[in-house]
Amino acid sequence: MPDRAFISLILRVSGNVNADAGVGTRIPLKKIITWNQEVRPFVSARCIRRCIRERLYEKGFSIDPLQMVGGQGGQLGDIGDPLQYVDDDLFGFLKPIEPPLHRSSPIKLSHIISLRHAEVKVEFAARFARDFIATYEKGYPVPFEIELAEWLGKLNVVVSDRVGRFSDDELSEDLKKQLGDQRELPKNERIGRLRGFLEVLLWEGWSFPRGAQSPSIPEFYYAIIGLSSRYVPIFSYIDVTDDGKLNVFLIENMQKICGQLLDKLFIVDYKGGKCQVHTYVRRGEENIEVTKENFDLSAETMKMIISETCSFIIR
Repeated sequence: MPDRAFISLILRVSGNVNADAGVGTRIPLKKIITWNQEVRPFVSARCIRRCIRERLYEKGFSIDPLQMVGGQGGQLGDIGDPLQYVDDDLFGFLKPIEPPLHRSSPIKLSHIISLRHAEVKVEFAARFARDFIATYEKGYPVPFEIELAEWLGKLNVVVSDRVGRFSDDELSEDLKKQLGDQRELPKNERIGRLRGFLEVLLWEGWSFPRGAQSPSIPEFYYAIIGLSSRYVPIFSYIDVTDDGKLNVFLIENMQKICGQLLDKLFIVDYKGGKCQVHTYVRRGEENIEVTKENFDLSAETMKMIISETCSFIIR
């Protein structure tokens, strides 16, 4: 069974950070309408991957610059080199050749979807003539509207041990020759890529693309990280109470049901400055021993969480 990390982040998102297609002069935000008529804003997984790519580039990793495919009048497509480009490794790629060359992502990200109904407000804006400049251009104002909302959302991530490991159908002949008989990168490089991703995801954060007028940065509230060699449905048990606190009752239920499947569980409270670590030790098929440790949240604590996650996934 592959080793995995199941990560659920509770984040606060404000503004219109990932706009939907324009409707007339209005810039709507992405949202879904639930079966009971609730409005749930969301940020797409593609947008989140873009944000993380930019942060990885800032950290010194090589990112696929894309290339024109399809000849004249074609479109941008992946180069498809997971040995050189970290995003082709972490997020997969599709190279439109014959036969197509593609890699399924070893890191799966969901949308950030609001946990509750959110009121959407409309902000009026307009582009006016800059008459405070002596040589300004006269003209009529251009009005438009922007939809805004503030909400707590959940981002679910599954990280598998396929980071830096490849199958033959994911590599071109040239890349196979570079790797030789091995079908994976050196262990220290695999850990370096995974650590860089986790540092952005859990510690440093990112800026959304529509942050030109103000810093559109998600606020970190909680992170729940489960390490397991089995597939564990922990995401179903991650929610907040009506006052925005982590629903501890659901976490306890999850541990009763799925505790035997877990190796370790981290519960990080960013606002409260606390971290709780649950370690599950199996004593036979039925008995399991759980130890709990509490830490003050600090840079050293975050390094510990990221290091233990990397060590578990890439053994």
